[in-house]
Amino acid sequence: MPIYEFTCEDCGCKFESIMKHGEDFPPCPECGSANVIKVPSVFGFVDRTARVAERERAILKRARDYLIDGKVRDAQRFLQKAKEFYPTDRIKKLSDKLAERKPVKGGYVSRTEVVIKKKKG
Repeated sequence: MPIYEFTCEDCGCKFESIMKHGEDFPPCPECGSANVIKVPSVFGFVDRTARVAERERAILKRARDYLIDGKVRDAQRFLQKAKEFYPTDRIKKLSDKLAERKPVKGGYVSRTEVVIKKKKG
């Protein structure tokens, strides 16, 4: 049996109730009024914009991870493909910005500044 959410129109109380199909709405547990309305559950709705925004965040996070690792070329390729499937403004902007940027030749090289040697003797 499903759980339904209700709101009392008289006192504003929100409550849940387990109901069989075709059963009348239950009275309010606080004031006893039969003037209740069924409230749509949050999980019953699928919002397309929320899915696109979540996907966009995941794409930008993966591109950021590529950039943190120093893989500019991989980030460029990834965003180029992502731009075809999810053409949002933020993805287009980052893809265009990375297309202008040129990767560092030779990668990142760390150099030691000073080497201290201890004299023997």
